[in-house]
Amino acid sequence: MFLRNAWYMAGWSTDFTADKPVAVKMLKEPIVVYRTADGGIAALEDRCCHRLAPLSVGVVEGDDIRCMYHGIKFAPDGSCTEIPGQDRISPAVRVKSYPVQERHACVWVWMGDPKNADESLIPKIHGSDDPFWALGCSTLDIAANAELICDNLLDLSHAPFVHAGTFAGADPESIKLMLAGEAKRELVELSHGVRAERWQLGRTSHIYLGDVATDEHVVSDFVTPGVFTLTITTYTPGVLERAKDNGGQLEEPFFMRTTNQMITPIDEHSSKFFFNFGPWAKSAELKEHAFSIAAKAFLEDKAIIEAQQEMIDQSPDSKMIMLAMDQPVVHYNKIRDRIRVEYAEL
Repeated sequence: MFLRNAWYMAGWSTDFTADKPVAVKMLKEPIVVYRTADGGIAALEDRCCHRLAPLSVGVVEGDDIRCMYHGIKFAPDGSCTEIPGQDRISPAVRVKSYPVQERHACVWVWMGDPKNADESLIPKIHGSDDPFWALGCSTLDIAANAELICDNLLDLSHAPFVHAGTFAGADPESIKLMLAGEAKRELVELSHGVRAERWQLGRTSHIYLGDVATDEHVVSDFVTPGVFTLTITTYTPGVLERAKDNGGQLEEPFFMRTTNQMITPIDEHSSKFFFNFGPWAKSAELKEHAFSIAAKAFLEDKAIIEAQQEMIDQSPDSKMIMLAMDQPVVHYNKIRDRIRVEYAEL
């Protein structure tokens, strides 16, 4: 069951250009997103209330969108502003409108009750417009239920296996350190999600920096309705020991990288997976290299999750069992269910 009262990503800001409506499907609902005359964003039901033709094949005129079946025109609030050949417009001639915001170089749509649309709940990700980072962006279609993708991101213990040749760099020592770090991760519950912190100490090679010894601090946040932010901060080896002599204060890192990953359900068996990835701007020359590794790794996730979905479809009566590695999944599911209760979605 989808969590409805939440902001879902409809696409990157660059996906929506002037005068061109875009059809998106979210939580089984067809939506048309378009830019208004001042460059703002509007989101309407992608279904003209007259003959049910899609508005996404219509034309943007100023702030409005015109259905190109019979020429009926609608404003960003869903009200009808023109019916060709008819002066009187009934209030019943309207389409559903959605609260929509553009933040962090992304477009977000509130899929629940409009009166609950709280802009402070828009996920605080690192967007491609953040000057601190040098980020590449992309989108994948994944033929799987969104909850399977959420589980994948909540439990990074899969990384040494699914991503042995990418994020682990095909290095046995790096794989061991990743496993050790996940075993010692610390979990903190957030108001709308879960934070996990872990250290990977004593790496002797680095997939982005080469033969450089490092200690790395890995922090991941996963918040409703399916937004993952991972930031890895890189230090010279021995950073924790040196911090003890400095009142616990960590020294300045010499490298950082981040990724933000947003999951939007299309229906029960398909999802949009939006991601960005890259180093801090101080190492912008590594942007393309880092992004290429990440893009390959996320295709590895796509393959295993789609295979998992196929197996679930083949054996719908089989049940998953939970292990110690699934603690973040358990914590997050409790928080998600609490939010559903708060909004009376259960």
